[in-house]
Amino acid sequence: MNVHAYTLDSRNVREMNAAQLTRLSNQALALNNSGDYAGAEKLHQQVLSVKKQSSIQAALSWNALGEVQLKLCKLNEAEDSLRKAVDIRNKDQFDGLDAAVSRENLAQARGKPKDANEIRLSGAPKAFVCGHENCPGQLFSLEQLFLCSKCKSIFYCSKGCQEKDRISRHMPEILQN
Repeated sequence: MNVHAYTLDSRNVREMNAAQLTRLSNQALALNNSGDYAGAEKLHQQVLSVKKQSSIQAALSWNALGEVQLKLCKLNEAEDSLRKAVDIRNKDQFDGLDAAVSRENLAQARGKPKDANEIRLSGAPKAFVCGHENCPGQLFSLEQLFLCSKCKSIFYCSKGCQEKDRISRHMPEILQN
């Protein structure tokens, strides 16, 4: 998919109704899933230019934008986007899965284990997700998880998730820090 096929002028985006914004958000997710992260980023930004910035719907888009920016290695932008998602979600659904996912994403954007751990632990004692990005979405209490023995920052629900994450993402981060 080509990002230019989905780029709209700002006037058209401002005039969209909720159903049209949802379709645009879904197109952004499809671009993300197909590997067109730049296209997904652009569409998420367009959607956010219209949404009420303090709404749960905006939090969904801020989180999705932050996830895309992480994939694009735009860590500062990802941190800003994810911070907005966390701020909104912590107000309305602190103990919820979405808030825990946004905190985990923000922790991954921070990079430094101490900073990341502080963000993750802000969900204590019962609102955590596994650090493996492909773990089935589920909330855990702190007692149900264990820390990576190397970085002492990322929490996992099982050795299987830790091993999968170590191969795909986490080991290069440990070696980098």
